[in-house]
Amino acid sequence: MCKFLHKFKRKNEGAVAIEFAILAIPFLMVLFSIIEASMLFFFSSTTERALAEVSRKIKTGEFQETGGKAPDFKKALCKKMAFMGGTDCASSVRVDVVSTPTGQFKNLKLPSFPAKCSGTPEQIKVCKAKPPDPSKVNSKWSTTNGGDVVIVRVQYVYKLLIPAAINRLANAGGNTHVITKTTAFRNEPFNH
Repeated sequence: MCKFLHKFKRKNEGAVAIEFAILAIPFLMVLFSIIEASMLFFFSSTTERALAEVSRKIKTGEFQETGGKAPDFKKALCKKMAFMGGTDCASSVRVDVVSTPTGQFKNLKLPSFPAKCSGTPEQIKVCKAKPPDPSKVNSKWSTTNGGDVVIVRVQYVYKLLIPAAINRLANAGGNTHVITKTTAFRNEPFNH
């Protein structure tokens, strides 16, 4: 029996293939998770940059002079983020603009998105499995005037490529991550 077992001890011709098979899956999971996290960071910084550039037009009154509304703001934002969303950028982005002439931010409230799941355990499970759809939720849009305090929030729904069970990057239903960027400012004095 010892001679028989000793034969297996010396045979190591397939050891490298077996070791690779054991380590390949975790290695590839980590590699693709790093790539996904990098893409998410890139999209997040691009969204922030686009928000800063387009919201500046609200701050200076340029956007109000042209009669701009929520669809126009979203279009300008998507133009700055052209390589991110392709043709479906507008359906992946939600924009909220709230303002008050009181000069205080404490009175401003942004709507909740994505909506909180509630109901029976089965309804909650179904709700959490669905990706949020910003095109089906009305944006809150306030027309702003010179001197108003303003909060602008942009939310971009990014569909993850790697399942959330592997990389834990999903923060919304349907294997998605909602990138939320917000800016607050006081409009410059202008007349429109």
